[in-house]
Amino acid sequence: MSARHTRKEEIFTHEYLWRSSSALAEIVESTQATSHHFIIPALVMTLMAFEAFVNFCGFVLLPDIWKNEREEFRGKGIEGKLTAIAERLPNFEWRKGEDPYQSIKRLFTLRNLVAHGEVYANKYDVEHDEGGEDFRWNHPWDTYLTTESVAKAREDVRSFCQSIVEAMRDESDHPHIIHHDAFMGPLGSGFGQRAI
Repeated sequence: MSARHTRKEEIFTHEYLWRSSSALAEIVESTQATSHHFIIPALVMTLMAFEAFVNFCGFVLLPDIWKNEREEFRGKGIEGKLTAIAERLPNFEWRKGEDPYQSIKRLFTLRNLVAHGEVYANKYDVEHDEGGEDFRWNHPWDTYLTTESVAKAREDVRSFCQSIVEAMRDESDHPHIIHHDAFMGPLGSGFGQRAI
């Protein structure tokens, strides 16, 4: 005869997304890729891991608010969420106008370029040189397409999130916070007990 058990589990989306970002970053680093094929997804996945991390922090620190997170923060964006989290963390110092946060904020511009997928039409005059290439093919995301941009974005996200983790340790006994640095924890956790 089977016995009834209760299970509780938490799946940490930010950990999955960070590992995806890491896999893409390894390809970029090992091949010294300068192609949008790996750099753009590595950067976007890094930003998605950041956003998921912010939601994890809200889930842990402000569970009542995060139950209706979409309604609560409609029109306030990630800064609205970070403001609510920062207000709950007296030992967290958020320097909005400096890196690493400004670096993270710039990633939102790239994310919007990718998410909206607009056509960028340019018109310009050139001196035509026979046999020469005189098309520019410039896209606004070109400034992001470097191996260094991936490494910097990942380090800035990791260090900013780690500063939040350290401040959260004073305010929360959640095992994922207490036992793991930012993006270094398990993909999930769970426990069960026999129902009475």
